[in-house]
Amino acid sequence: MKAGFAVADVTPELGIYLTGYGNPERLAEAVHSPLRTTAMVLADGDTEAAVVSMDWCGISEELATDIHRAIHEATGIPADHILVCATHTHSAPQVFVRRTLSRTDVDPEYRGVAYAKRMIPVIAENVLTAKNGMREAVVGFGLTKSKTGVSRRGMDENGKVSRFIADPYQPCDDNMTVARFLDKETGEDIGIFIHYGCHNTCQGSNRLISSDWCGMMRERVKDSYNTTVMFVNGSEGDVGPNTNRPVKAAGIYGYSAGGGDGERSVLEVGLRAATDALRALSEIRDFQADLPLKVRSQEIRLPQALPFDEATAQERVNKYESSNGTAMSEADYQVAKRVLEHWHLPPQPELVFNQTVLAFGPLALAPFPFEMFSVFSLRLRKYGPFAYNLLTSCTNGGNGYLPDRAAIAAGGYEITWREKVRAYVTTPEAGDVAISQTLASLRALAKS
Repeated sequence: MKAGFAVADVTPELGIYLTGYGNPERLAEAVHSPLRTTAMVLADGDTEAAVVSMDWCGISEELATDIHRAIHEATGIPADHILVCATHTHSAPQVFVRRTLSRTDVDPEYRGVAYAKRMIPVIAENVLTAKNGMREAVVGFGLTKSKTGVSRRGMDENGKVSRFIADPYQPCDDNMTVARFLDKETGEDIGIFIHYGCHNTCQGSNRLISSDWCGMMRERVKDSYNTTVMFVNGSEGDVGPNTNRPVKAAGIYGYSAGGGDGERSVLEVGLRAATDALRALSEIRDFQADLPLKVRSQEIRLPQALPFDEATAQERVNKYESSNGTAMSEADYQVAKRVLEHWHLPPQPELVFNQTVLAFGPLALAPFPFEMFSVFSLRLRKYGPFAYNLLTSCTNGGNGYLPDRAAIAAGGYEITWREKVRAYVTTPEAGDVAISQTLASLRALAKS
């Protein structure tokens, strides 16, 4: 198998609107750390694939399609053999065309979308650089436990979730997976791949452009190996950075796993992640040659429904309008109005997206256009046919959170926020359906 890595700068101009934290007037005033696009290109005979990691909060289906097309035109790599993953930093520009309800004031001039489109040629050129630099590779794999992240769904004694407070008693996939690529002939480093699931929100709601803790981790690992380091985010939907920032709320208190307090949180979490990654890399002893590259695409079909019935939607709209906007928030009114509109349109019982799973040797990547919850990553690891079955969030699209049934029952921000992203929400069993279909695809890939 051949492998090539490359990295390029995608730091935007100052004055651009930053996404995350629900702050509509968060204009970038300075750069804490540059934003990067990192490419990994793999080839085995006639089969080629690319993984692209972007220091963005998320990526829309429309933008992902444009990036796929540009990469294909520049490199010849099939568009459905390309994974574009967001690291999910909340200190990057707002690049979504589709707006989340209640955040309509974020980037009213769509500067972030224009910036993202300007970056497409940079992204494609970087993938081409990685492809042109491919060499016959041997690969070593490592796995370690990491306390970089922790469940951010602080649960009270009644089993309800309300705040982003670190809760070590809630599910969290604490596995960090690494792969080190060496030149088969010279033994020189080609690149390093790191996978872990955790929100990149250490920087907090300030006005600094930042790649957050994962950028700090990459730079520290690069200090040791002097090679390109790629990070791909896993099941970060319910996992926040394990900060030492204390927070208090009614009935529960602890440390923040939502937003950190700036550079100090970035340092402490990023260096902790780097320490874990370096430990895993240093323990690799076996490097494998001639690994097969396998790619498989299929449709994933998830059940979805409108969040409440037509009568409830009409009642909420009437209540808001008759009260001159005092009965509920503007966002809840907009949700009700949108749901009411969709009750008069043809039903959409399924959310359908194309999923490309790829494997190099014993490691497989299973991408999802959601912020996935931890139980799904753990289930994929347990039942997947490869030694390393890795779920990736925020890949090739963005449809909000995909929580599990227990999380939906417990409530919390992620559960209610889904209504503000799309008119339809996935049903409680949708995540189980997604993993079942993905496991079937991975098993077919393993047998191919």
